[in-house]
Amino acid sequence: MIVLAVLAAVFFYWKIYRVEPVFSTATYELGERVSNDTGDYISGTEWSRGLARLDLSEVDRRHTGTYEAVLYHGGKAYVYTIVIEDTTPPEILEKEGPVYLAAGVENLPEDAVEEITDKDRDVRAYFVRDGIETDSVIFEEPGEYTLEVRAEDSAGNQSSAVLAVIVDLPPEIEGIRDFYVTPGSEPDFLENVTAADETDGDLTANVIVDDSGVHLGREGVYELGYSVEDGCGLVTEKQATVTVASPRDIQRMIGERRISRWEDVILGAPNLYDAGVMEEDDLEEALNYMRPALVQLYHERDNGYSAGSGYIIEITEDTVYICSNRHVAEKYDSWDVFFYDGTRVPGEHLGSSESYDVGVVTVRLEDIPKELQERLMTVHIDKSYWNRLDDQMVELGLERVDREGGILHVTTGNLIKVKQLFEWYDRKEHTEVTVELEHGDSGSAIFDGRGNLISMAYAYSTDPIRYWCIPLDGILECYEEITGRKVYVY
Repeated sequence: MIVLAVLAAVFFYWKIYRVEPVFSTATYELGERVSNDTGDYISGTEWSRGLARLDLSEVDRRHTGTYEAVLYHGGKAYVYTIVIEDTTPPEILEKEGPVYLAAGVENLPEDAVEEITDKDRDVRAYFVRDGIETDSVIFEEPGEYTLEVRAEDSAGNQSSAVLAVIVDLPPEIEGIRDFYVTPGSEPDFLENVTAADETDGDLTANVIVDDSGVHLGREGVYELGYSVEDGCGLVTEKQATVTVASPRDIQRMIGERRISRWEDVILGAPNLYDAGVMEEDDLEEALNYMRPALVQLYHERDNGYSAGSGYIIEITEDTVYICSNRHVAEKYDSWDVFFYDGTRVPGEHLGSSESYDVGVVTVRLEDIPKELQERLMTVHIDKSYWNRLDDQMVELGLERVDREGGILHVTTGNLIKVKQLFEWYDRKEHTEVTVELEHGDSGSAIFDGRGNLISMAYAYSTDPIRYWCIPLDGILECYEEITGRKVYVY
């Protein structure tokens, strides 16, 4: 019985259980499937091969190299060498028909061919011009050229193609601007966008907008893509951003002059026309910049004329509101309003206040030429900043515009006190300055060096000479009293 048992065990091991490795080293081409069938690694009965476990975790099928595979069978471990090699060069597929490239822009090898394929993911494509390798080419002039495109994988395998290319001017896209909108807005991303090509002419209708990543209902900054293709297959792409934010946040960006209606599309802000403030204090520059907010009020009479100054405090969908002194505005029901560029438009006296010497004149927006509407702005009112002022020596100034699109004069000085008891006008507190006021300055806006509206020119007293202005809070109080409207303030 013992002998029979021994013989049976020997038979089982040698005839049924025993396995042998089939190879020690196997070579595969990159991209070729590495076998995970244990029968390809060991010989033996099907039953015994089924007991084996193959470990290929150390084999990186995606990269060339020499790796170890291990097969476990019973108490034994068989180690194999797996070689992944790459002997196949990349394949360059040429385009059918003429090959067009764009002049004046960077062209890549991928633009000149249909496709470059290779099992190796790390393939470098480049041009060879006059024996020099270059990753891209720029053609300054349209014309016909010959190019060599070469592709090389990480194993050093190369392929190349010599191409005849036609270089043409790509289409142009104009009018693309960044968008700043409030949640729920429905902006027209194609507004003012045009496209054209020298050969194909107007391509505006072919402009494609990619707004797939834009979420107009959620605050954030998103990318917006534009593209247009001409008849030669040349494509021009441009990008813009869409910022979705609260009305207050968008208005703050306007006030800080980070965005403007001249350069951006803005929807939902309380005051698109706000001039904003400069980052640096520069009174001369501030006065120059604020000029589009200034006007002259003029009324011709039989024996002469009356004139005064004013400034734009608010612009609505149909009306431009102009602040001046009451003793100027209420003289006549109608005025000729001269804007900073000399444009004359009819205006009407809307009303005046008995509280401070403040009056309001209005102009219909439709009476103002469109090109001038685009340039107009309102004065910037930062009430929080103004409330912190007291007797600081802040530099101030005013400009008075004439009727020919020029400047009558500029006067500068300093702030003495934001609120100072004034003996006249019911002893109300007025702003005292050293800005010398002349006849005709009445109603002028007084700005600081960053463009903030500080006060409005009013009068001067003598013995000694002191110069007085309507304080900002008085202007706002009277404006609301006269118009029933509240100006947006920071």
